[in-house]
Amino acid sequence: MEESRELKRELLSCKQEMRNLQGIKEAQQRRLCTQEASILQLKQELLRASMANDDFNNQKTELQWKLEECTRLWSDCKKEVGQKDRLLQQLKQKLEESQKQQRELQKELDHENSTRQEVTNRELQQISPCTENNGYYYSGNPASSISSAEEVQLLRDAIRSLRKDLRVHDPQHHTLDTLEQGIVSLIDRLHAVHTHRVRGKSPGRRGQNSDCDSWPKVCQSSSTSTSSTKILYFTGRSPTPFMINIPKRLGEVTLKDVKAAVDQEGNYRYHFKALDPEFGTVKEEVFFDGAIVPGWEGKIVAWVEEDHGEARPS
Repeated sequence: MEESRELKRELLSCKQEMRNLQGIKEAQQRRLCTQEASILQLKQELLRASMANDDFNNQKTELQWKLEECTRLWSDCKKEVGQKDRLLQQLKQKLEESQKQQRELQKELDHENSTRQEVTNRELQQISPCTENNGYYYSGNPASSISSAEEVQLLRDAIRSLRKDLRVHDPQHHTLDTLEQGIVSLIDRLHAVHTHRVRGKSPGRRGQNSDCDSWPKVCQSSSTSTSSTKILYFTGRSPTPFMINIPKRLGEVTLKDVKAAVDQEGNYRYHFKALDPEFGTVKEEVFFDGAIVPGWEGKIVAWVEEDHGEARPS
């Protein structure tokens, strides 16, 4: 009996211990579940942090690439700025040289203008008092007219020399064109004044017309008529056309007159704008000095080109 009671006590004690262990087990299981939930949350946070880190690394790589691109662009811009600085220095030097050349040309043009003014004054002095005899005009001083012709021809030679010193597309060509056209216009006005004052002309004294002799290349055959024909001609030296007047009616101007007025040194070919019944507007080349050059809308349009020895139609 005593052993039975002892066994019962031990059994009760074991049951009590089992209950305690069961409680501890349940508590540990609850704690384990809580820890597993915490671990799962930490894993999620770690995953988010890893993804954020990857995004950061991608952004870092992209920013590094952009930085390298900006550095490369900055280097290219620096090189381009250096090149432009060198180009600017070259352009400044060229500009200074052009300004220096322009000042020199301006001095020469001023000198030519003063020479032209002196020639004009002499021409005006020669036009003044002329003698009249039975309705015929006689020039007062043939020697002075020859001197004026030489001076004007010298002026034209000086303009031609200046033109040769310039480049093909130099803007100073326009200034020389204006100067030459001004001289032609001045001679035309002088001739108009002379024609207005003259009532007639002696056949025996035909060669003593000082105004025409002062510009023989332009004023030929102008003593019998005040009408003139404008000639607009192009050359290879300048894109700007030249304009001169020939004191002849349209239809009376010959190739020889045009050559004398243009006054080009060397061999040249002359093409004229004309209207062909079959082909319409054409450029017609005239070969013979005595041939009448065609007109266009009341004037003559010509192209003066250097003759390089090409074969011409017979």
